[in-house]
Amino acid sequence: MGGVTLGTIVRAPSIICTEVRADGVSVLTLDDPGETHNTITPQLGAELAAALEAADRDARVKAVVLRSGKPESFLVGANIDYLRTIRFANDAEVAALEVSKRFGGIAASRKPVVACVHGAALGGGFELSLACTATVATNDRATLLGLPEVKLGLMPAANGLLRVAQRAGLEVAIDLGLTGRSVSAAEALTHGFVDKVVPPAEALAAACRLALQLARRPDLRRALPRRRAWLRHRGSSVARVREAAPRLLLENNPVGRSVLFRRAREAAERETRGHYPAAQRMLDVLARFGGRGFASAAKLEAKLFGELVVSETSHRLVELFFATTAAKKDPGVEHDERARAQARPVTKIAVIGSGLMGAGIAYASLQAGFDVRLTDTEPTAVERGLAYVKDVVLERERRGKLTSAERTATVARLSGGRDYEGVENADLVIEAVFEDLDWKHAVLRDLEARVKPTCVIASNTSALRIARIAEAAARPERVLGMHYFGPVHRVPLLEVVRAARTDPAAIATAVAVGRRQGKNVIVVRDGTGFYTTRILAPFLNEAAILLTEGVSIPTIDDALVDWGFPAGPLHMLDEMGIDLAAHVASTLEAAYGARLGAPQVLAALRMDDRKGRKNGRGFYLYGRGPKAGRRVDDTVYQAIPIRPLAKPMPDEISLRCTMALVNEALRCLDENILRSPRDGDVGAIFGLGFPPFRGGPFRYVDVIGPQEILRRTRSLEQRFGARFEPAPLLVEMARKGKRFY
Repeated sequence: MGGVTLGTIVRAPSIICTEVRADGVSVLTLDDPGETHNTITPQLGAELAAALEAADRDARVKAVVLRSGKPESFLVGANIDYLRTIRFANDAEVAALEVSKRFGGIAASRKPVVACVHGAALGGGFELSLACTATVATNDRATLLGLPEVKLGLMPAANGLLRVAQRAGLEVAIDLGLTGRSVSAAEALTHGFVDKVVPPAEALAAACRLALQLARRPDLRRALPRRRAWLRHRGSSVARVREAAPRLLLENNPVGRSVLFRRAREAAERETRGHYPAAQRMLDVLARFGGRGFASAAKLEAKLFGELVVSETSHRLVELFFATTAAKKDPGVEHDERARAQARPVTKIAVIGSGLMGAGIAYASLQAGFDVRLTDTEPTAVERGLAYVKDVVLERERRGKLTSAERTATVARLSGGRDYEGVENADLVIEAVFEDLDWKHAVLRDLEARVKPTCVIASNTSALRIARIAEAAARPERVLGMHYFGPVHRVPLLEVVRAARTDPAAIATAVAVGRRQGKNVIVVRDGTGFYTTRILAPFLNEAAILLTEGVSIPTIDDALVDWGFPAGPLHMLDEMGIDLAAHVASTLEAAYGARLGAPQVLAALRMDDRKGRKNGRGFYLYGRGPKAGRRVDDTVYQAIPIRPLAKPMPDEISLRCTMALVNEALRCLDENILRSPRDGDVGAIFGLGFPPFRGGPFRYVDVIGPQEILRRTRSLEQRFGARFEPAPLLVEMARKGKRFY
């Protein structure tokens, strides 16, 4: 690097390109040619250190600017492939100390180093920018800064969390570290994480100007902390500054910090139920920082990071990361079909049925950039559906996710009409009417008479076979299933269902639309209940059976939440709608027999007009208004037949429900409903809330061992009968010692 001359560009061995400008600014461009995004690896660390040392030695260089050669990101954290190679906690600790040392060198550099950030600066990328003397960020929507390591069961390892606390306080560091959320450049400015926000076209010039100013004026560099504090106050209202005063007082004395961390630990325990240790470890580090300073906290951070890297929780979450990454590249069709399975262009989507599900699908399509037509048989239903979509869009504006102009432009792409008005030009129609085969047949026949020949027609059914629905179609090859989950704008899964006659191009089109909507998409083969509904049914059924045995509602739900589900099964039934769940259960029982037969309790609840959240009463009572909560409705026990038995412990409750789900998942794979164990795990986690730290049903079998899973299932079969008969695939895997991965 010492041979660099003014105005010339020299390519480093593979990652860093250096340009020394005539004004004395050395621009280091990070651009790993083998990756879509830059990530932190030992190679990048070594090359960056060498480039900075060369700049420090070169008398002609006054300042340094770091930028990315990637069009969509700055740097997105540690290289996960590299982390997977680490087997011992000490090795991870040493690696963290090395990165921290390199970043510390940047922070202590004699010559100012300015980060020029455009696109995602996440994890180690955010930590790198914080280590720089100053940061210029673009005002592009794609520019996001954050510490998402907790989502992989990890914690920041290059002192970024400590630098966040230095600049914005402990409370902000706790928030960003434990949630893993990202902030925009504008919000980053208010916290002092960036020093200037400019349009993308001006970013490099602005970064170079700032770098030279800091080089010429050491007093400006020393004044940066005060300037950041001024920017924070300038961006805050008087009320917000007043609100911040008690918080700062709390953080700046030992008693106050003790209260802050006690509250944070209690909140983390409630949220994670002890299953995600990274949250508490980050609090340990921040508490050390508050009490003993940066150096002591940094040493503890490296040690705890090493322990987390080799933890089972992190292993499962990293495996899930790779599973979802691989799933995003899967077109959803077989290899020999890919040449003829080209996704058709889609600009306009029509949604038939404007209830909560149809309106949710309309919103997901709208925010993905499609023109959307929402229809129903009744004008008042259309009006309610349109109002729902507009309310969700407005909420995004309130939360700062959309500007007023963007909200107006988004809503302008939404229209509604009665019956099938306006569907003629749709490229994709998604039918979201009630789960009734005759009704869906009638809708399909009416649609085919109106839509263009290239239009793909999807049914948002949760249980009915697509082949049966397509019987009413003149062109069944363009009919498929697109099974969304409610609420659609929050549940990140789409299950695309392929019938035997479905055209591969239609599948590819649905997959492309789902991904554009921001969904994790899995493609499954046709069958009653497909995959997700089919494995959810025995899980919910077992919970209902436990209820009839005299186990209380909160005992059942708490047991499964403690096991790792975000909501208990009876709460899930309320959210789905007890009437819909009972209807779907009867469909599954007709297809699969008593094994998936619905308990009598569902019929009893329907007779008592309990539909769940939709009518405010189910297993729980629901108040009205944005802050209304839920509470157990004790009168439900009077509406159901209860057989008081010895009440099982929480471990047995979770065992019965989860083994029912896992066993059915194995049947789905054995019957070729699933294309792979990977899809089964992605579907269960993102669609049903199966605990991510357990890896999904198939990864769970691998971790526990098929022999042990078979033993547990056999034991339940002996006690409770045929509904726990082990799946043939489980028996085979236990006998042969096989694994799914």
